[in-house]
Amino acid sequence: MIGEEILMEIDSTLDRLICNAEAIQTVSLNELSETEIEAFQKTQESLLQHFLHMDQFLEQKTKNLRTQDKKSSRYQIQEKLVKFERLKSSYHKNIYDTMHRKSEMMSKRRCKRLLETC
Repeated sequence: MIGEEILMEIDSTLDRLICNAEAIQTVSLNELSETEIEAFQKTQESLLQHFLHMDQFLEQKTKNLRTQDKKSSRYQIQEKLVKFERLKSSYHKNIYDTMHRKSEMMSKRRCKRLLETC
């Protein structure tokens, strides 16, 4: 089962649990036999167990996808972000070094011009 199918199964199970709970509230428990009440309880317990199982299954599948799926959008975005941070750091350093060298060269030229005019 893929994540979307699991979510649909969980949703369907919750719908049945809710529907059964609403139905039992509209009926007087005095009107129901012990067998009917036991059947209702067993049905709800079974649905609840199914819900818990599917919820655990979804959680496990999500954990597995996070660790294994190197092609996921989130993983690719994270990789691009790391790459950008490295590049940004590199080009900031290059820009700083270049500007610093240009500044030194300009200072040397100014000094040289001042010395020539004197």
